[in-house]
Amino acid sequence: MLQQIRRHILDMLWQYYCQSTPSMQRILSHLAETESQPIVLDHVALIDLPGPATGIHSLRELFSLIGFREQGTGYLPDKQNDFLWMVEEAAHTKPVKSVLPQIVVADFRLEDMPKPIRTIIQKYASHATPIPFGAVKHAIKQAALGDKQALMTHFNCYLLERRWPLPSRFEWEVVNEYNQLLAWVLIYGCRPNHFAISIHHLTSFSDLNHFHQFIEAKHNIALSEEGGKIKGGSAHGIAQSSTAGIPQHVALEDGDIMLTTGFAEFVWRYPHQTLANPLQWGDYFTGFVATQANHVIESLYVQDAN
Repeated sequence: MLQQIRRHILDMLWQYYCQSTPSMQRILSHLAETESQPIVLDHVALIDLPGPATGIHSLRELFSLIGFREQGTGYLPDKQNDFLWMVEEAAHTKPVKSVLPQIVVADFRLEDMPKPIRTIIQKYASHATPIPFGAVKHAIKQAALGDKQALMTHFNCYLLERRWPLPSRFEWEVVNEYNQLLAWVLIYGCRPNHFAISIHHLTSFSDLNHFHQFIEAKHNIALSEEGGKIKGGSAHGIAQSSTAGIPQHVALEDGDIMLTTGFAEFVWRYPHQTLANPLQWGDYFTGFVATQANHVIESLYVQDAN
């Protein structure tokens, strides 16, 4: 029953993300015209503010309640950003295309930041109330009996809705000058900033370069060039690329700013070298490489941000 609950939660995140990410909408439309296989999603990323009722530990506990298990951790030093990734239980022995996308959750090392930044982040994170894990557990039991409404409301509230007021433009500018990723989270909360498509499970493309010809050259979808269009490769077990973020106006009380709403990522995972016919999820490299993730997440950045 937990597997169905997990699928409902991931579907909710996916639908919300697609509605707010124009580039993914275009990509899905173009793929539907070319690809005979349904897409497989590799992972989804959610980044939270650090705080007593927010952050990576709260997100990890929330997803643990529905059967996701931690697989590994990483750190992006120049962004002071800790992250970990989780996969649904027993994934390693399941058929590769049946496994739900991994959950990547993250926050920031506030203690390493200068006092003006800490003051702003603590001010807004303090507005968030703790996730009522006891109530979530009860809602999971109710969902197992067929009533999913309370559970979906919990996950919507704690994952899709910003849990603090919008900052002033001045506060955002102070944070953005120091850490653009932190400033993005301050505005949008921990809603999904990207989903990744498993390109290696599509039949129409031989590698990421081939896929790029399809979306960039044929359909004029801009790719991020941070760290090169393709990050990684077979030696790392994973190659990654992403769309360039599309800036949107965000209205604050004392002025507008420009921020991307999210981006689309593309992943090519390589099977372990000893396997000629990988069939199970665990037959592939399943982790993440911090140096690559560091550049991928910069798709959220707006160049020459005001």
